[in-house]
Amino acid sequence: MTHFRQGRALAAGLVVASLVLSACSSSAATPTPAATPAPAGATPTEAAATIAASVAVTGTVGIVGFDTTSPMDNTFATAAKAYLEKTGFTVLTQDPKGDPGQANTICSQYVTRQVVALLVITFNKDQMAQCMSQADAAKIPVFFSGSPLQDGMAGAVDNTAPPPINDVFIKYLKDNGITEILSLDYSPGTPCRLRAAYREDQLSKSGLNVKESKHEFPIPGQVVDSQNATAAWLAGHPQGAGKYAIWSCFADSSSGAVAALNQVGRSDVPIFTWDLTKAIVPAIKTGQVAATLYLDAPGIGAQDGQLIQAWLGGDTKPQGVLAASTIVTKDNIDQILAAHPEVMQ
Repeated sequence: MTHFRQGRALAAGLVVASLVLSACSSSAATPTPAATPAPAGATPTEAAATIAASVAVTGTVGIVGFDTTSPMDNTFATAAKAYLEKTGFTVLTQDPKGDPGQANTICSQYVTRQVVALLVITFNKDQMAQCMSQADAAKIPVFFSGSPLQDGMAGAVDNTAPPPINDVFIKYLKDNGITEILSLDYSPGTPCRLRAAYREDQLSKSGLNVKESKHEFPIPGQVVDSQNATAAWLAGHPQGAGKYAIWSCFADSSSGAVAALNQVGRSDVPIFTWDLTKAIVPAIKTGQVAATLYLDAPGIGAQDGQLIQAWLGGDTKPQGVLAASTIVTKDNIDQILAAHPEVMQ
C-alpha cells in the first residue's frame, strides 16, 4: 500500500465535464468540448481525416490483435479490419490471447507472407521487439493502435487518454475525503500502464493521505480475477469503516468489480474507468460506475486505416493521432447510447 500526505478538505461533490479529444469521428453526444493535454509521445495531428491518401492503395494488411475476450480491444481490431476491407485491402487477423510471444509469432508469419503493412493492437512497442526488427528488415511499416507515437512506428492512434478520467478521479478523492482506494491494473498493456503512471503521478502531487491497494489482473481471465480481487478487498474494507473508491484501467476489470460489489450489496464504492461496453452500462446508469471514457471504436478503426493508406500512398512521415473520446456519466449515458447504438449490440 502507498500512503499520501493529508491535504486540506475541499467541498464535496463530483463535477464531471464532458470532453472531446480531436479526432476524425465526432462524439456529438457531448455538448461542451474541452481541451486535454496530449499524452507523452509525438505531437498528434488534430484530425485523421486530413491524412488519408489521395490515391487508391491496396494489398494485404496483417492485424496483430490483442485478445478477443476483451470487448474493446477486439472491437478496435474488427473496426480497423472493416475499414481496410471497405477501402480495398485484404486483411489477415489473428488473436494472440494477450501473449506478447504469440503476438510476435503472428507478426513473423505476416512478414513471411510479405504483407504491405502491419497493425498492432494495444501491445507496447517494447513487447514487439522481434516483430519490429523483422518488419524493419523487410521494409514493412508497423502501425500501433493504443499507443502514443514512438520512434520506429510508422504511425499510431493514441487511445491511452490518461488525463480525463484520472483528473475526475483525483477531484472525487479530494472532494469526498476518500481514505482508501483499490486500483485494478494491467501493466503489459500500453493504455493501462500509461493511465496508471499518470494516476500515481497525480496522487503523489495531490497532498492526499490515501491508502492504495494495487492488483494486477491477467488477460485472459480479467473479469473473474478482478471480481475475486475486489471481493477480497471489500471484505477487508467494510462499509462505514472508511470512504472508498475503485480505479479500474478499463471496462473489463470494471465489470468484475461491479459483480463483486453487487454480490455483497455494496453501493458505497464508486468506480472510475475507461471504455464503454454493454456490460457496464447498467452500472453507469445507477452511478455505480461514476465515470468512464467512451472511445469511438469505429472512428479509431478508420483512423488506423487512414494512417496506413496515407503511408502506402506516399506520405511516409510517421504520424500520431488522438483517438476520439468522451467522458460518460449517469447524466449523459442515454445521450451517448442514442448517438452510438453500436455499444449495445
